[in-house]
Amino acid sequence: METIDSAKAARVWQRVQGTAHPVNREQGLGELIMQKWTDATTYLLLSRRFKGRENAILRKLFQEEQTQTNCLKGIYTLITGNHPTVKALSPKQETTESALRRLYGREMHALAQYEARSSDPEYGQVFARLAQQEQEHCRLILELLGNSKKRK
Repeated sequence: METIDSAKAARVWQRVQGTAHPVNREQGLGELIMQKWTDATTYLLLSRRFKGRENAILRKLFQEEQTQTNCLKGIYTLITGNHPTVKALSPKQETTESALRRLYGREMHALAQYEARSSDPEYGQVFARLAQQEQEHCRLILELLGNSKKRK
């Protein structure tokens, strides 16, 4: 019986499956985790500046950013076999409007990252769901900006 060269077989399967140049799936995940964690902290701090509906929206954004952070950490752990060692950056001291403008840009960046990863064979559905959530975050930020009075 002929023995099979496992390395050669793997290369053949990569060509057949169209993955001859495998993508580094963990690339950029650490940065994305740090960004989401920092954004969650920023939303929490911003929520303390408001009462009523605005406070509720910002608390919801805080909770969903925390959930996204945990999902990304879980994906990172499954891909690498290690837990990520990432810390949140301290939020900047800035006006509410400035913070919301910056957060909108960061949400758009995360949306693009999630959409780019939505074709991942294992985690694509999770990334697609996170992308939908980011679209809603962008809408909520615009609502807050459109309804806000100049606050510091």
